[in-house]
Amino acid sequence: MKHGVNRQGCGEQVCWLPMDRITPRPSLGMEAADSMTLMELVDSIRLHGLIQPITVQATRGGRYVIVSGNRRFMACRMAGLTHVDAVVLEGTAPDQAARAVLESIMGGGMHYLTEATALKQLMDQHGFTREELARLLGCTAANIAQRVRLTELDAGLRAFLLEQGMPERYAQALLKLPDRRVRMDIARQAVREKLCVRDVELLVASAQARLPVPPVQGRRTIALMRDHRLYLNAIRSIVAQMQEAGIAATTDERVLDGSVEVILRLPTRRRRAGQES
Repeated sequence: MKHGVNRQGCGEQVCWLPMDRITPRPSLGMEAADSMTLMELVDSIRLHGLIQPITVQATRGGRYVIVSGNRRFMACRMAGLTHVDAVVLEGTAPDQAARAVLESIMGGGMHYLTEATALKQLMDQHGFTREELARLLGCTAANIAQRVRLTELDAGLRAFLLEQGMPERYAQALLKLPDRRVRMDIARQAVREKLCVRDVELLVASAQARLPVPPVQGRRTIALMRDHRLYLNAIRSIVAQMQEAGIAATTDERVLDGSVEVILRLPTRRRRAGQES
């Protein structure tokens, strides 16, 4: 059921607005370059209608300006529609710089670390809340918060993640560690040993377990870690550190019936000839 065009009754519901009252953003013409994708969108709208409403901001004289959805608006106009589904936002419309950042995020293809920085910029410099961004981008406020937290990673690690092309799940796992050096050590180990995300998560959990935990007054805390892979990865990490330090340490691992056997070999200094035993 379509809502009326009177914006006072719309709030932030999906309204059915006349297209001749909507003003596209100045960058509208630039988005027409990808004509094949745009024509596919036009065909989809003709067949199925507009699936995702555009987002607009009410201005004076009963008119609206597009906040997000320029390409969808263009496709609707090319499909011959006279009205379009739109979410009308309350308050002040985002300025041109904020709209440009929003459109870049919505266009897809942005690296997750770059997007995290862009989201934080929208929140810090343009006053967006997590809830507003979630509504505009079609996700949850928790998703926005999780992505923005990636900006807490130090610049060196972010550069390493970008250089190595490591997916976001690796970054999210490393974010759980407070120690910058340990984060970088695990990231480098993940690349060196071609570890999967689960292995990195286990290394992070193992590192977390070694962090000092302040005791609760009057209680005795006993840490329980039953996953043997945590300990195996800890041993492998220690051996890798020894090898980097020039110690020719090696390990042999054998999976037995109901157990894993690990043999650690460390070189010892040979005694000099004639030295007493």
